Amino acid sequence: MKKLLYSILSLGLMFTLSGCKDFFNPDTSEILLEKNYVGDYTELYSGFMGLAASVQAVSDQASFLEGLRGDLLEPTPNAPREIWSVYNHDDLTNNGFASPKGYYNVIMNANDYLEHIFAYRKKDSTSISSTTFKGLVGGALRYKAWAYLMLAKIYGEAVYFDEPVTSYGDISKYPVLKFDDLISKCIDLIEVGTNGIDGTGNVVWSTELFPGQGQSPTSLSWDRICPPKEVLLAELYLYKNDYQKVKDNCIAIIKRGGENEASYQLNLSEYNGEWKQFGYSFTRKEHICVQFYDYSLHQTNRYIDYYSSTYPNEYFLRPTTVAINRFATQTMAGLPGDKYRGSGVTYNQQNGNTVLYKFLPANLSSDKIYTNDVLISLYRAAEVHLFLVEALIGMGHFQEALAFLNDGVGSYYNAKLGQFNPPFSDYPSCLYRTSSTSEMANRGIRGRVGLDAVGNFAINSASAMDTLVNMRRLDSLVVEETCLEFAGEGKAYYAMNRMARRWSATSDRSWASHWIGLTGSDNPGNLWGSSVQDTWADKIGAKYTNGNGTAVSSSLKASLDNWFIHYKIAE
Repeated sequence: MKKLLYSILSLGLMFTLSGCKDFFNPDTSEILLEKNYVGDYTELYSGFMGLAASVQAVSDQASFLEGLRGDLLEPTPNAPREIWSVYNHDDLTNNGFASPKGYYNVIMNANDYLEHIFAYRKKDSTSISSTTFKGLVGGALRYKAWAYLMLAKIYGEAVYFDEPVTSYGDISKYPVLKFDDLISKCIDLIEVGTNGIDGTGNVVWSTELFPGQGQSPTSLSWDRICPPKEVLLAELYLYKNDYQKVKDNCIAIIKRGGENEASYQLNLSEYNGEWKQFGYSFTRKEHICVQFYDYSLHQTNRYIDYYSSTYPNEYFLRPTTVAINRFATQTMAGLPGDKYRGSGVTYNQQNGNTVLYKFLPANLSSDKIYTNDVLISLYRAAEVHLFLVEALIGMGHFQEALAFLNDGVGSYYNAKLGQFNPPFSDYPSCLYRTSSTSEMANRGIRGRVGLDAVGNFAINSASAMDTLVNMRRLDSLVVEETCLEFAGEGKAYYAMNRMARRWSATSDRSWASHWIGLTGSDNPGNLWGSSVQDTWADKIGAKYTNGNGTAVSSSLKASLDNWFIHYKIAE
C-alpha cells in the first residue's frame, strides 16, 4: 500500500508529507490507544490505515501454523525449536511463534479506533458523510470479526472484550469464550455492530483516494484491503451449518464482482496456467481481500524468508511428501498430476531442496529474492466458490455443487435467453456472462485448472440414506480440494476441523433433519461419530517421519479440543 503514497501526494490529497508517513507507517507493535489521533477528519483515514497495518502484520501467521498442524508443512533442519514444538504438538508455553498476540493487537486497535471515531462523530457530524462514517465503522468491525474468527479457528477460544485496553496483558481480566460462542460474536459484530452501526458499511477507497479517476488495478487494489461482509459471513455461517445464508452471501459477492467489474467468477482470464500468479501477483478478478507489502518502504512478511532456500533466506519450512502426493495423484484426462497447481507451481526444487514455491517466482536470484513484495490473500474467488460448494452439499443440491466444483455452469447457460436453465434458474447471469463475454465466466474450481471431475457418485442418490452418506463423502472432497487450491494460504487444516466437528457425535444435526427423519433413525448408519475426525487425524499423522505420527494422530482422535493450539494468555 505504501507504494501508492506518492501517487496520492501527487493528486494533492489532504495529507501533509509527515502525516502521510505516519498514515502508512503505523507502529503496529503497540496499539493506537490514547494518542487522540482524530484531530480532524483526515486522521479518521490514517487511523483506519493503522488498523489495517495491524492486520497486515499478522497475516502470514496462519500460513505457518495451519501448515504445521495440518499435513502440508514440516520444519527443515534450519528451523528453530519454537517451530518444531508447534509441529510436534509440544507444550507451547512462552512460544512466541505460536502466540496469538498479533490477532489481539488487531482487536485492541479496532476497539480503540471505534471509540475514537464515535467520539469524533459526536463532536463533528458534518465533515464526513454518513456513508463514509458507516463505512469506516463497518470496516473496523469486520477487521475485528476477522481477528476473532482467526483466534477461534487456531486456538478454539479467545478472550472477548469490546473496551479499549492499554496493553496485551490487560485482556486477561475479560471472559474467555469458546469456539461456538466466538462464531456467534463475529456474526453479531457484522450484522448488529455497535452504537447502532453495523459492520456492513464499506468505504470505496478507489473513490476516496483517487477522486474523479476511472477504476484501475492500482485504485481497485485499495478496495481489497478489508474483508467484505459477504465472505466473512459465508465462512461464519458454514460453522453454524446455516447453508442458505452461506449460499446467499456467496452469490451476493460473486454478483457484486460480476456486475461491477467482471470479477470473482473463475473465468477464462485466469484459466489453466494463469493460476500460478495468485500466490505472488495481485489479480483483480481473483483476489477479494489482499494484504499488500512493499519492501522498499519496509513492509515485509515472512513468506520468502521461511519458504525459500535461496541465500540469505532461512528456509524454515517445506512441503511434506504427503502434500506433494496429493497433487501427484490428481488426474487430467486420466493422466496423473495437477499440472497447473502441482510440481513447479505450488512446490518445486530450489537449490536441491523441496520448497513451497507458489509465493516465490517474482524474484528468484539470490540478490533479489528478499525484495519480493509478496501479497497475502485473506480471501479469493475460489474460496467463495468452495464455500458455495460446501453449502450446496449441505442442502442436498449435489448437481449444483459438483458443477461449481468441477467444470463450471456454462453448460446450463442459455445464451439465447440470457439466463440459466434449471437447476440454476435463480443464479445471476453474471456467473457465466460478463462484460468480456469471450471469457465465459465460471469454469469451476477444478475445471479452470483442467482436472478431471470428482464426486459424480453422488448425482443419483436414490434414498435419504444415500444422500446423507454422499454428503459426508462430498465434504471430504471439499477438504481435499481446499488442500490443493489453498496450499500455504492457511485454510485446509481448519476445513478438516470443521468437517470433524460437523460429523461428530455431539454436533447439532438439525441441518440434516429432513433426511434423518426419512431414515427412521436418530443416527443413520452411525454417520455422526468419530469416523471423520479419525480419518483426518490419520492423514495428518501420516506426514511425520520422526516417529511422532502415532502420538499426534492419537491426540487428534482423542478430542476435538486437541485440534486447537493451546496457548495461555498472559496475566
